Amino acid sequence: MDFETGLISIRHSVAYAKGMGSFIKDTKTHDARGIPIDPVGLLPFLKETHEIDCGKLRLRGLTGAVEIGDCYILSEPGATFATTSYIRRAFKTFSETNGLMGTNDELITFHGLRHTFATQWIRQGGDIKALQSILGHKDAMATLNVYADIEPISKIHNMLRATPCLWRGHLGPRVDPGPMFQQRIQESIETLQAFG
Repeated sequence: MDFETGLISIRHSVAYAKGMGSFIKDTKTHDARGIPIDPVGLLPFLKETHEIDCGKLRLRGLTGAVEIGDCYILSEPGATFATTSYIRRAFKTFSETNGLMGTNDELITFHGLRHTFATQWIRQGGDIKALQSILGHKDAMATLNVYADIEPISKIHNMLRATPCLWRGHLGPRVDPGPMFQQRIQESIETLQAFG
């Protein structure tokens, strides 16, 4: 984690093999990536948590890291890094304790948070290539295959934006589809939002 630039560098992943335990390996795509972090809300919290965690590791003699940036973002007791199963169990306990339920009336999971993030990114008109990089997909097609067809409301929003341009381009610059067309599109959006 680079607290100056606000980027989390993902260069490795944690794997588990019977007889070997947990170990650090290359990412699935064998590529490193940087993920920007919200500088106002999340970055200060991560920095404070990271300083405490890294300090505990040094006290236990589990790392020779002197600089905060040399430590992993998350670790579990007695180790220099956290395994995915440890994080999953800890988050499940946290979700159960605090009653964090998703829209499907099931406990919120990290995978669910990832899916929600990607959905919101697309809903807000975020760039697919940037999302692909953040999610660590090999190419944008992998991102599109998972997330592109999940949002009917975004289809209507995009149609609302594109149609007037198409009308003007085909019928000339002075032709406008008019307020009635715009109103019908808006009503369709509101209906879709009401039924979710």
